Amino acid sequence: MFAEFIVYLPAATEFGVMHQKIGKPMGLFDLLKGKKKIQGTIGYFDLSDWWVLELTEEDRKYIQEKFQPLGFSSSSLTEGEITSTSQTAIGLLSGLSGWFSKKQDRHIAYKIISKAEKLIGSGGNILDVHFLYSTKVDITYKDRDAIPDGLEKAIKACQQQIAYSDKAAKAFRKKYKDDLPSHKGYQQLAIVREKQKNYLEAIKISEQALKQGWAGDWEKRIERCKKRQKNA
Repeated sequence: MFAEFIVYLPAATEFGVMHQKIGKPMGLFDLLKGKKKIQGTIGYFDLSDWWVLELTEEDRKYIQEKFQPLGFSSSSLTEGEITSTSQTAIGLLSGLSGWFSKKQDRHIAYKIISKAEKLIGSGGNILDVHFLYSTKVDITYKDRDAIPDGLEKAIKACQQQIAYSDKAAKAFRKKYKDDLPSHKGYQQLAIVREKQKNYLEAIKISEQALKQGWAGDWEKRIERCKKRQKNA
């Protein structure tokens, strides 16, 4: 029988604020046999089937060993009853994938990002999507020379984040009442196009980012690319 022995444990994590009850730890044998319901954030966001069916036992064990969110143990993913949280499923998965950006871990990050992308449109907010694709840009760009079509996949991730940039800019201003931060998709794609000597495209990207108000040295890049275009 599941026995709760600690009452509500509120904590601020890097994903949001949640209230959780801690219970008796659940072994992988019990998890796979379905003897105990998966709880924690995975259970709260109805991600149990994905957790069990699309991740290997090795994946799950490694994720729980590596994932150490501020204010919680790694067991918060599957243990303890979550009664409320300010985060979303996409926000959870986006933040979780960032823990697996090293070369030997990226296969796990891709699985997490893939699941998060399938949830777009089913809940969450535009900033969750913005940060999800920011993480995807970072991870795919690191693999640009390491996997087949790596650069093309990185470019696609940039374009995916840029597709939400206008809505994300409005959401940032509404929530934070401040200047916009940098935008990884715009920055990385502008760098790629400039390196490819596609100066017209680099200028177009930079002008769009500048118009929307994203932080960056856009004027300098535009000026530099225009000079190089003339000399090409």
